[in-house]
Order: sequence, then C-alpha cells, then structure tokens
Amino acid sequence: PRRAMACCSGLLAPWRGVGSGSKVAALRGQSRSRDAVHLPTGFSTPASVVPPLPEPVPDDEGRTESSRKMVGEDTPSGAYASAQIVLPMVARTNGAKTEDDPDSYYKGSYSAALNGALSCKGFTTRNELSEQTQSLVIVLVGLPGRGKSFISRKLEGFLKWQSKRTKTFNAGKYRRDAEAATQSGRADFFDPNNEAANQVRKEVAKNCLRDLLDFLDAGGEVAIFDATNSTSERRNLVVDEVRRRNPSYHTIFVEVVCDDPEVLETNLRNKVLHSPDFSGLSLENAMRDLQDRVKLYEQYYETIEDDSLSYIKLYNMSSKVLVNKIYGSVAKSLMPYLMGIHIGTRPIWLVRTARVPADKSQDAELTEEGLLFADRLAAFARRRVNEFHGSTLPHPPLKGFS
Repeated sequence: PRRAMACCSGLLAPWRGVGSGSKVAALRGQSRSRDAVHLPTGFSTPASVVPPLPEPVPDDEGRTESSRKMVGEDTPSGAYASAQIVLPMVARTNGAKTEDDPDSYYKGSYSAALNGALSCKGFTTRNELSEQTQSLVIVLVGLPGRGKSFISRKLEGFLKWQSKRTKTFNAGKYRRDAEAATQSGRADFFDPNNEAANQVRKEVAKNCLRDLLDFLDAGGEVAIFDATNSTSERRNLVVDEVRRRNPSYHTIFVEVVCDDPEVLETNLRNKVLHSPDFSGLSLENAMRDLQDRVKLYEQYYETIEDDSLSYIKLYNMSSKVLVNKIYGSVAKSLMPYLMGIHIGTRPIWLVRTARVPADKSQDAELTEEGLLFADRLAAFARRRVNEFHGSTLPHPPLKGFS
C-alpha cells in the first residue's frame, strides 16, 4: 500500500496548482497518440495498453471541461473531485473496436492489433503455457537403443548446472529391481503377447512415475521420466497423472528419433556394452537380442502427432529438431542445449590469459613473459591438432599469432 500511494503521489504531483488543461495535453504527449497515455517523467510502467483519454472539448472561453474541474469550477468538491488515475492494464476486449480512428489499422495501431491477438486461440495457449509453473516433467519417448538414457543424463547435468533441483527416473532400473535382468532384459519380456510381463512393466512404470511426482512434491524442480512411452495412450496417461497430482506441473515430451544407420549402430552398440540387461552375453548375442526387442516395439510404436502436447523431436542426435508449444524460460533453455548434443568425444582446454603489465586497466601489449606463454600455447595447440588429425591435418597448417 505504501508503494502504491507513492506511485499515485508521483502521478498527481505534476498536476498540483494547475489552472488550465495544458498539463492534461502534456500528459497525452505531443504526438497526441491515442494508443497509450504518456506518464510524467520519472514514472515507469510496464508496456501495456491504457484506455485513451477523451479529447478535451473547449467551451466559449477556450477552456476544457477538465481544466474547469481542476480549478474547482462545475463541482463543489474542488480541484481533484473528478480527477481519475488510470492505471496500466491490458485491454481484453475480445476483438471489440476501441478506437474511433478509421485508419488505425493502416497506421499499425498497437491496440488495434492487440484486440485480435488477445482473442485468438494461439495467444491464449501461449499465455497458459507461459505462466509460472511450479515444476517441470520431461518425458522421454523413443524406441530402444535411440539414446534416451544418454540424453536424460545430459539433461540432468545441464539443469543441475543451472541450479535446478533435478533427478532422472529410469523405468529400466525399476524393471530390473522388480525382475532380474537375466529375465526382464531379454527380448521375449517385451513381447506384447506376454501378459505376465506386460503386467510387470505397467506396474513398474506406475511406480516410477509415482516416485517422480513424489520428488516434485518434496521440492524438486525438474523430473526426467526415462522410458519408451511408446504409445499415445501411454503418453496421455502420463499427462493425466501429472495433472491430477498438481495442475501447476508442466509436461514436455522429448522424442528421440533415429533412422541413420551409422548413428543407430553406434547407439545400439553403446547400449549393449553398458546396459545391465546384456551382462554375460557376447557382443553378437547381445546385439541380436536388442534388435529383436526393437522389432517387438516397432509393432505398436506411435510417434508423437498430437499438437496439443508440448514436445521436442530430435532426429539422429539433433541433426534435425522439431519443436511444438515450448514456452517458458526453463523449457526454452533446453532447445540450444539439445541441438548441441553429440555422441563424440572432444577435448576442451581452458586457458588463462597471458600476462600483461599490472598497471594497465585496458588493452595492453604482452609482457616478455606473456609473449613466451603465447608461443608455448601455440606450440601446444599445434602438437595436439597433429595428434588428433594425423595424416588428415587440415590445410593450410595451423599458425600461432601473438
């Protein structure tokens, strides 16, 4: 209340002692714009549409109704009896005409454009998705061996780096805790005709999602559901359960699509080498079993096509990215990161600046020690480039400048 009173005082201060309508005209601005009220200098306000003040109509003496009321005429209550402070607000008129100027459309009037924007469904959807959400659920989607767990771990590390309380919930781990990997890790366990196994997998997914939501209820900010989530029915169940637990939780799907033979071969090989499901199997037998599992999933797998969902599709480890209804700062921060994910290894070297004279606060020439550092750094980079590229060293050869 104290801050609000200060704002009102700031608005009224320029009007005190005014004996004409000149200040009202100044408040409207020299451009006489009908789109917004120009507030006095020093008063800041969010960009928004304010209902325009009516044009003053002068009387026979050249005075307007506003000026007469400000000096106490036509009212027994004195100078500020009819003064009204119009605070900034968004004009939600559902397309109703708010301007008398017939050329407002062609002049690019902000308020005229805003009316249509506010009444369209797209704006409403974006406004809903952009509201502050308490927590975020990232749901992975994809066939086995596409890199879902790899991306989940990468996302978890990235979000923790952003200081978000984040945790990944892997349905495969829950499955192995319920059934030994020697049984639940084999291809026949994923046969849709295996009723007993299907019941176990449904119960495992339910428990995994329950723990995920418990984590958010306990103060978590981002939870990652690492599972195949391979059908529309399954994904709708996830959305419904998240909404039932807390309507403020927002769900984003990340579907990993891979049809490049080289990338797919690398992903499958990486999975059989590191997943507990294939422990004790030879590489050849493990690859065959995993490929059989993929074929079983392909019988009923459904890609995301429901545009009412928020989703990101990654093709062949981000060589192509498709985005739908991704709003909000945390959700949008995922995009550049996911586009940069790769499965190769690359060295990253962090180098301090070379030494410059201590008394120089701006750009300065390197000291003798700084020049020596620069030469040695160039030699180091040249040697490592030669080691990395070997006979395929790019031309022209690397040069160092100091």
